[in-house]
Amino acid sequence: MQDSNPAGGAARGRLANPLLDFVTAMAEAQLKYWQAYQVEGAAFVAKRMRADLEFLRALGHCGDPQAIAECQWSWLGDVRKDYAEELARLAGTTLALGISEIVPMGSVFTRAKSKASNGLDQTTHGPGDRMAP
Repeated sequence: MQDSNPAGGAARGRLANPLLDFVTAMAEAQLKYWQAYQVEGAAFVAKRMRADLEFLRALGHCGDPQAIAECQWSWLGDVRKDYAEELARLAGTTLALGISEIVPMGSVFTRAKSKASNGLDQTTHGPGDRMAP
């Protein structure tokens, strides 16, 4: 098999590329978000489907219009409660992921100060910063 590495198999050093590093970090964060939301969403759908099945079973035991109305009002109250709880869970997930993933990346957008060879502060620019003419 032909060696795909032109240096004869020796590992080459990785070139520094801040933009690629940033995009990679954002893709990893996006994957983590999607996985968290998919797990949460699937759990919620399963919970609601179980509750709807129980509602249908209870509805089958209702013998008069008053009992049907009470069963439906009970089901509707559970739906409102479940969706409010799910909204709170999604907000909590968003906040937790935002803090753990996005906040540390804020340094990419800020200007860093470094000491120049003359001992004075020198502002370095991050990606997206506009340089003064």
